[in-house]
Amino acid sequence: MSFLSRLLNRFKGGASSTRGRYFPVYVLDQRCREPLAGQVDLMNEISISDEQDAAFYVRKVLHTSGRDRCFGQVEIQLWLDQNKNLLRHEVQGGRWLTAEEYGAEVARQAVEANAAVPDQEEEEEEEAPSEEDKE
Repeated sequence: MSFLSRLLNRFKGGASSTRGRYFPVYVLDQRCREPLAGQVDLMNEISISDEQDAAFYVRKVLHTSGRDRCFGQVEIQLWLDQNKNLLRHEVQGGRWLTAEEYGAEVARQAVEANAAVPDQEEEEEEEAPSEEDKE
C-alpha cells in the first residue's frame, strides 16, 4: 500500500472492529417493562476514558415509547478497549439484554398485545346494539 493510500485511509476513519460503525445495545426498562434497542456511533459518541483499563467511554440514555402512559429512561455506560470492543457495562433503571433476549422480550410483548385485542373486541360487541334492538 502506498504512503498516500495509508494517509487517505487514516483520514477516512472508521471503526476498527469488524462490526462496523455502530455498536448495538439492548436493555429492558425496569419501570415500564419495555425492551429498548439503541446503538452507539463508534465514530462520534465515544470519549477517551480516564480509567487505566479502558481506552474509550460512552454514556447513553434510552427512553421508552410512552405506551400505556409509562415514560421511563435507562442510562447505559460502556467502557471499550482500544479496538472498540466492549470491556464492561453498567445499566441504571433497567437490565442489560443480549440480542436473543431482546428478541424474546419483543415477541412476548407482541403475544401479550394480541391477547389483549380480543378482549377489547368482545367489549365492543357487548356495547353495540344488536339488529333486534333497533326494531
